[in-house]
This record gives sequence, structure tokens and C-alpha cells, in this order.
Amino acid sequence: MGLFDRSASKLSGKTTLLLAADPGGALLDAARLYDPGVRPWHGRLVFRNGVLLYGPVTVTPQLEQQAGLPAGTAVAYYTGAALRTSGELRGGNKAWQVNHETKLSHGDRLVCGLADRLGGTVKYAGKPPDLALLTSVYSEQDLTPDQVIEVLRPYGGDFKVEDQTEDTYSLSGKKIYFYVAYWSPRLYRELDAPPAIGAMRSRPLHHWDLHTGTGRKHVGRELGQRVGEAALALARRSEGIVLDELGFPVNGPDDLLPR
Repeated sequence: MGLFDRSASKLSGKTTLLLAADPGGALLDAARLYDPGVRPWHGRLVFRNGVLLYGPVTVTPQLEQQAGLPAGTAVAYYTGAALRTSGELRGGNKAWQVNHETKLSHGDRLVCGLADRLGGTVKYAGKPPDLALLTSVYSEQDLTPDQVIEVLRPYGGDFKVEDQTEDTYSLSGKKIYFYVAYWSPRLYRELDAPPAIGAMRSRPLHHWDLHTGTGRKHVGRELGQRVGEAALALARRSEGIVLDELGFPVNGPDDLLPR
């Protein structure tokens, strides 16, 4: 099989980022938001969570037709997953399969975030992910549930602590704009941690998720800004970092609005 045929096969069978022009260095800049330690290696970008991004692939009219790409595509990048790690080898085939599927899911989210930032589109290998808008706050600093409620009340409403255990709790209530789930550092696994949190990723972290329960493409401006402001306030109080549902940093409330 020729090189051209392999390119068509990869672009038609993998989740693919499609761009109308070569992004140049902007792609690597955007990728570094997702993973500050991303590294180029032999025609691909290698991410800390095992995601690979191959490209750029120049899309000719013939390749466009064979791969079933939309008209006007100039450049494409497609996702992959790194080979088995030593931990996956120790866990056997079942562990590898679970981790492989997780890497592919992370790849879908990475490409979606890159498309948002580079003005591209995504062709998914399977069903597009149905993601609700949420923010995640990671921090080395502990806060009591009451302290978290104090921070979030101006943005989310009158929260109550529910389902509290030694390592988890949730914040919910009537007439709230979002709900919160918490996991203690004892439940933290570096393997699952987003690359965007950088060096802090190697240490046990507190983790809060602020959920809207509404699809990210259907969230109104007011709700998106409320959740963004709440997460940023919690990050300031805990000296943590905020990420969106795709794994990219949130630096302002407008970062959560549809692009």
C-alpha cells in the first residue's frame, strides 16, 4: 500500500482536526495550553497522557475525496494513542484496553479544543462526545466544605453538603446554577490527571468539579460566565488551577463560552 493510501486510511478512520490553512506555530502554541510538556517527535506531537497527534498532512483534492473530507480542507492532523506503558503491561490486556480507550477519548477532547482555538473543524472516528459544560479545579490546598460553599455562594446559590464521606462530598440544593463534586488527594491518580496542570500533576491534589448539566454547545452566556467566575474564585481561594471539560486552562469566564 502506498503512502497516499495510508494517509487516506488514517484520515478516514481516526479523529481528525481539519483546517482551511496551515496553522504554522499556532498549533504547537495551542497544544502547549493542553500540555506544557508536549514534545514534537518524528511527525507527531506526544502528550503526557499518552495522546498522539500526527501531522500536518497536506490535503490534496484526491486525498480529500478518498478520505471523505469536507471541501476546502488544506491541512489535517489525526489522533493516536501511545503504545503500552509498563503499568499497562503489568495490568494485562484488560487494563491496556481501558487505558487505550481513555487515551482515544482524551484525543477527541484535545482535537475539539484545538479546533475551537484554531478555527478548525473535527471529524470524529466514532460518535462525537456529548460533553456537558463543567470546570475542574485542582489544588494542593485543602478547603472545608463550608469554606467552598462560602466562596461559591455568590455565583451558584445556597449549597448544601450531601453524600459526604471521608474522601468525597457533593454540593447541591434547590435553585442552584450548578452542582459540585469533590475528591480528596487519597483518590487522586497521576495517570488520570490532565497534562495542563503541569508539574503540580505529580503530587496528590484536591479536585473539585463544577457541573452545569448542560451541553457545552448549548450553555447560555450567563450560566457559562457564572460557572467560570465561580471556578476562578475557588482557584484563587485554594491557590489552584482551573480547567475546562476539554482539559484546557480557564483564565477568564469568557473562556467557557462557545467560540
